[in-house]
Amino acid sequence: MSRKFGFDTVTLSRDQIEKLSGDELLKEIFRIKRIIKEASVQGRNTTQYEIEYCYLDHERQNRYGREQKSRKKSDGGY
Repeated sequence: MSRKFGFDTVTLSRDQIEKLSGDELLKEIFRIKRIIKEASVQGRNTTQYEIEYCYLDHERQNRYGREQKSRKKSDGGY
């Protein structure tokens, strides 16, 4: 059984995305991915959701990259 799913999304600003915790960021990414999947199944235009996903994923990648660089410095660079 499927539940009715709302496609009303609020686009987050850059500042709002930066303020999200790691868990909140991942929840938003998963939520947008679900919206994209549901919208495409229903034949809706997914462009706005895909753009939102790209911004969120870019932030995730940046955080992961900073985290990896931080670990390398603390490990002596190797």
